[in-house]
Amino acid sequence: MTLAHYPTARPELKPRLLPRRYQLLGQMGDAAWQLALRFGKRTTIHGLDRLLASRASRWERFIWLCTFVSAFLGAVYVCLILSQRYNDGNFQTVVDSTRYPVYRIAYPVVTICNRNRLNWQRLELAKSRFMANVSDALQLQLFERIIGSYDDMSFGHFQSFDRLRNEPTQQLSHINFSLVYDFMTWTCDELLTDCKWRHYPYNCCEIFSKRRSKNGLCWAFNSLETVEGKRMHLLDPMWPWRTGSAGPMSALFVRVLIHPQKHCPDGHNDKGIEVMLTEPYVWHNSPYSVPANTQTSIEIEPTIYFYDNDTRSVSSDQRQCVFDDEHNSRDFKSLLGYIYMIENCQSECHQEYLVRYCNCTMDLLFPPGQYRSCRSQDLLCLAENNDRLLYSHQPGEEHFVRNNYEGMVCKCFRNCYSLNYVNDVRPSFLPPEVVGNSSFVDLDVHFRFETLMVYRTSLVFGWVDLMVSFGGIAGLFLGCSLISGMELAYFLCIEVPAFGMKGLSQRLRGMRRMDIEVTTPTLKIRQNMSTQLEHYIMQFKAEQGPQKATAQFKRWQRQTFAHKHVISK
Repeated sequence: MTLAHYPTARPELKPRLLPRRYQLLGQMGDAAWQLALRFGKRTTIHGLDRLLASRASRWERFIWLCTFVSAFLGAVYVCLILSQRYNDGNFQTVVDSTRYPVYRIAYPVVTICNRNRLNWQRLELAKSRFMANVSDALQLQLFERIIGSYDDMSFGHFQSFDRLRNEPTQQLSHINFSLVYDFMTWTCDELLTDCKWRHYPYNCCEIFSKRRSKNGLCWAFNSLETVEGKRMHLLDPMWPWRTGSAGPMSALFVRVLIHPQKHCPDGHNDKGIEVMLTEPYVWHNSPYSVPANTQTSIEIEPTIYFYDNDTRSVSSDQRQCVFDDEHNSRDFKSLLGYIYMIENCQSECHQEYLVRYCNCTMDLLFPPGQYRSCRSQDLLCLAENNDRLLYSHQPGEEHFVRNNYEGMVCKCFRNCYSLNYVNDVRPSFLPPEVVGNSSFVDLDVHFRFETLMVYRTSLVFGWVDLMVSFGGIAGLFLGCSLISGMELAYFLCIEVPAFGMKGLSQRLRGMRRMDIEVTTPTLKIRQNMSTQLEHYIMQFKAEQGPQKATAQFKRWQRQTFAHKHVISK
């Protein structure tokens, strides 16, 4: 018996495996490339279809890649220039209308004040009413000096209160001198007469109402700031009144009585009146001084300036104006209960300075608010800070204008819809024989023309221009449109995440199968053993095959020759 040794089969050499991390990155790169090729077949962006073509050579891809990158960078550069032009917010003002009729705008509010604020003939009645239980002559004289200092008082002109220096004003702190002022001021019958509106006579007290202003208590026509004006607005839908005519006597005519014999004997004011012309809802504007015994004509030439709605995209600080409904703007400041107007902003700023210096406000000069009203002991403080309250400056003005006084700094922009009045005041003195023993002013306030100019301010480069320019640049450099952008957005936001989720789910399923195989090691061993056994048997048969064939041939040869030997014998 011969023992044969069969060498064991050599294991096949396996290729060297890369680290798992690089395998994963390679798979992700292949998947991304296949996804990009699929997008390149259907995209409408010029250049990408050639760059991502499946049959493109390397040189062709390189050429189209350089072309696409150059076009893309050019588009980005031009878009940055356009964005800078848009962010600059340049404005242009054009004439919107040259023949806008004046009847489309409200007639201005005409406010009339006597320079001498008080009717001194009611002094004794005021003493009996407000000092009824006081018999001290010194206190009565102090009362007279205090109310006399109100006679020429207005905001920024508090120097008359300086006469109260070293006076025991705190003794009369319980008296509200604003009520005394209201009691002694001129009534409508005492101040106004012979009113006419468009040649039609009216009772002055029906169309004029008493209102506060920074000049004290005055009488206003066409006003909406008073209770009477608001009631007129409810009763008459055309209030505030308008006129479509122009020229002398075409609008308001009123005779203002001066009454010099009823003025304060210690007063030093010039005899005459102050006339203030404002838009509706404006608290105060600088008045015009009109001397007594004159026939004065005030010609009004209105002009409208407005910013269109496209300018709302720009900040109020950049466009230098504020819309009346722009409450969230940092530059929005107005009197309590009033819409935004530059005059209202300035009035509120002045009132804040008044409260800052003296911790009170003159309620005769401002609408009712949240601040404490000044009492008699606070009046000297107003006089001491009069120079600060007299001058007002704009922010940044100090770099160009030399200011000798501290003044008030009020940052107030114009309202984006502004109705400006350019006024021409022409007083002519009346001869003595016309005036006689009386003293008055005949006031005629009218429009100069029946039409006005309207100016519109708009953005030179708005957001619509920006979008159109972006579209033109995208078409010029990349040959794409909004639909192409939607294709790219859909690819990045829908297809790429879906592809990633699909690959992630497949990977999770593969990891689950591996976990199952790990948990059943017996089956795996048996499977490996059976596989190795089959391999050994097949190899053994392959080695035993030639030996078995040789043995069978020898057996056949031996039998064949033995048979031939028998036959021959």
